[in-house]
Amino acid sequence: MKKHSFYIPAMKLPIAIFLILSLLYAEGQILKSGRWTGEISYVKHNVPFQFEVIPTGEEVPEIVFINGRERRSVKNATIKEDSIFIPLDPFDVIIRAKFGAMSLTGEYFKNYRNASMPLRANFGGVRFAKKSTRSTAQIEEKWKMTFSPDSPSMSNGVGLFKQVGDLVTGTVISETSDYRYFEGIIDGDSMKLSSFDGAHAFMILGKKTGAKKWEGEIVFDNNYAETWIAEYDPKAELVDPFEIVKIEEGTHKPYYDLLGAGSGKNSIDPSKYEGKVLLVQLFGTWCPNSHDQTKYLVNWYNKNSDERVAILASSYEANYSQEYGLQRLEQYREANNIPYDLVLGGRLSKTGAAMSLPFTDRIKAFPTLVIIDKKGYVRYVHSYFNGPATGKYYDAFDERFNQIVDELLAE
Repeated sequence: MKKHSFYIPAMKLPIAIFLILSLLYAEGQILKSGRWTGEISYVKHNVPFQFEVIPTGEEVPEIVFINGRERRSVKNATIKEDSIFIPLDPFDVIIRAKFGAMSLTGEYFKNYRNASMPLRANFGGVRFAKKSTRSTAQIEEKWKMTFSPDSPSMSNGVGLFKQVGDLVTGTVISETSDYRYFEGIIDGDSMKLSSFDGAHAFMILGKKTGAKKWEGEIVFDNNYAETWIAEYDPKAELVDPFEIVKIEEGTHKPYYDLLGAGSGKNSIDPSKYEGKVLLVQLFGTWCPNSHDQTKYLVNWYNKNSDERVAILASSYEANYSQEYGLQRLEQYREANNIPYDLVLGGRLSKTGAAMSLPFTDRIKAFPTLVIIDKKGYVRYVHSYFNGPATGKYYDAFDERFNQIVDELLAE
């Protein structure tokens, strides 16, 4: 059999290579395995994030987003021709992008807000590039922080940071829950940290202004940022979330028809909770802190199965319609394997969520946890949640929560 040979003139070699690469691309491009660095573009800032591409033996790899010690894995991305779609479950958020082996360009889309922001990523890189060759600043915990210090909307926080050389990780706790896992650097006399949990892309920018003082800006979203100041204070604390709302024993019962208003009339049967300690979670499927608390409650409920304890979760949704809200609840239930009762409260509103609670006109934060005794009276309100990023604060919540449930069961 005669062997065939192919001759490609030198001047036509680039065209041939282009055709070969185009053919390979058409048959299915793959993302290069390893760590990538991306940016979400806000109007005034670019918020960096990092993820790792892990091959699975299939066309679509596992995508793992990295924030300090947190790893958020996405195993259900899809690829169609030259585009990749990365759902950021359990939130109603997705990354949609054109991609090559070492680059990715597209959008970060929040469906629940109908908001899109440009996104790009490249293989390799660092979260923040250093401009200074020498850094002397220290940001080791704890720091008493004040947000919007010159505004009527001023609020308090506590910075919990760990520093190893120029690398910094940690979080900020506030009276609307913690800001989850941050990672970044000290660069000269400045600090640069970012966090991307799927629903939010946050960034903390700061500058040392004194021996034990900092000031800067925290970027929450497109066109939404706050200034902050901080002073080193190893004793800095916030008001105990169990103590923000005081309840007089035996005086208040929740309005169950309002707790389940979005699901429809008689969606909750209060009689099924009679004689039980009832935990009512006011939350949103759009909220990472609510998701942290949901994971805690699911794990706790599965480990502490007791017919004398029940959980009822009522959600308050953005971009609201009853159809959308009920659909989101089913998706959320499935994604988190929720074994307890789940109802739709209504539209996202701290005032609206409080309508089911006769003792307050506005809840402090999503999530809020209401603990009801066996006689049906509200006994405790936990007004925000310190999630696993807060370390000992998360452990303290676990200890106090279990103590309260045990006390109410013993009554």
